[in-house]
Amino acid sequence: MSGQVEVLYVSSAPTQAEFQRMRASERTGAQVVSYGMPEASFKFHNLIQCGLVEQGCRVHSLVGRSITRQFHTGRWWPRRREAVSDRLTVDHLPFPNLPVVRQLWLALGMAVGALAWRWRTRKAATRLLVVDGAYVSAMSSVLPCLRGARLTRVGIFADLYSYMIDIDDASDRHVGAVYRAARRSVSASLAMLDAYVVLTEQMAQVLDTDGKPYIVMEGLVDARLVEQDEAPVAKSDHPTVLYAGALRKEYGLETLVRGFQAWDDSSAELIVLGQGEYAAELADIAARDPRITYLGPVPLAEVLEAERRAWLLVNPRPPDETFTQYSFPSKTMEYLASGTPVLTTRLPGMPAEYLDHVLTVDPPDPAGMAAALAAAFALGGDELARRGARGRDFVLTQKNNNRQAARIFRLAKGDE
Repeated sequence: MSGQVEVLYVSSAPTQAEFQRMRASERTGAQVVSYGMPEASFKFHNLIQCGLVEQGCRVHSLVGRSITRQFHTGRWWPRRREAVSDRLTVDHLPFPNLPVVRQLWLALGMAVGALAWRWRTRKAATRLLVVDGAYVSAMSSVLPCLRGARLTRVGIFADLYSYMIDIDDASDRHVGAVYRAARRSVSASLAMLDAYVVLTEQMAQVLDTDGKPYIVMEGLVDARLVEQDEAPVAKSDHPTVLYAGALRKEYGLETLVRGFQAWDDSSAELIVLGQGEYAAELADIAARDPRITYLGPVPLAEVLEAERRAWLLVNPRPPDETFTQYSFPSKTMEYLASGTPVLTTRLPGMPAEYLDHVLTVDPPDPAGMAAALAAAFALGGDELARRGARGRDFVLTQKNNNRQAARIFRLAKGDE
C-alpha cells in the first residue's frame, strides 16, 4: 500500500478495558441488555479496526460510549484515550450522564473530533471514514463535518432494525418528534455515504444504496485464532446441546426448549447460558426437567469453554420473522469458530456457502427441532467432530477480520 492511509472510525465500540469499566458501572439488578449483545458489538468493530491496521492503515477511533442514567452510575464520564498500538488510537469522548444532554454532548464531541482529524490528516495520501451506520447521532454530526474533504465515506450497517422505519415491525412504534427527526437525519446521512457494508443482501435493498457500491459482510472472527493451535477439549461424557446468547422467545428459545423436550434421548442434556425476558420461565422449566440446565449469564471465557465441550451448538432463530432478513447472528460465527458442529435454522440472511458447514432445522418448529436433534446425533461422534472442524476452518480462513477488512479497503478504493 503506497503512502499513508488515515482512517477515522466512528462508533460506540469501546476497548476491552473500557468495556469492563462500563460493565462495572451497571446499577445493581439492572437488566441493561440481553446477554452477549455488548460483547458482540464491540468485538465486531474492534476486529475491523485491527484488520484495517493490518492493511497498513493508521486508525483513529472516536467512541461515544453507550451509557444511560437509568442503567449506569456516574454523573460525568471523562474522556479516556487509549493507544492500542502505534497505529490504533481509541478516543472515548466525555459526556454528562443525563438524558438527552448526553446525546447532544456526544454529537458535538463527534463533530469536533472529526474536524480535528480532518485538519490533522490533511496531507495524508489517502483518507477513509468508517462510521457505524446504526449510530444515528454520530452519522448526522460527523458526515456534514467532512463534506468537501478528499476521502471515501463508508457506512457499516450491522443493525438496521433499531431505527429503520421501513421495516414492518418498526413501523408499529409510536413515532414522536424525536423519532421523526432521527429518521430524517438517517435519510440525509445515507446520501452522504460513498459506499456501504451490510450484513445481508436484504439490508442493501432496505437502505436503497442508489447505485453506490456495497459489500455483504455477514460477520468476522479474530484472525489470531488461525495461528492458535488449540489442544482438543474433552467433550462432555454425555450428549450435550448448548445455546448461549440472548434469552428471547422471538429468538426461538421456546422452540428449542419444546423441541428438546420432544426428543426422546434420556441421556441428552440441554445447557442454556445467558439472560433475557425468557429467563424466568426457562428457570422454572429447568427446575422441573432434569435434562435441562440453565446457568444464567457467565463470563465470556466460560461460554467459549462450554461451547468447545458441547457436542452440538444450536441457533434456533425463526427464519420467518421480518428482523431475521436484516441480521446475521454473531453467535453463529462464534459457534463455528469453536470447532463444535452447529445446528441452525435456514435464516434468509445466511449466504448459501454456510449451508455446507452447518446442520439445519427443517421445518423450524418444535417437531422439526426434535427431528433435527435426533438426526444430528445419529451421525455419531466422529462425524460430528469432522463437521465441527470443517466449520472452524471455514470461518477462520474465509471470514477472519484481516480478510474482511481488506474487502472494506478495496471497497473504499473502488476495487471490490
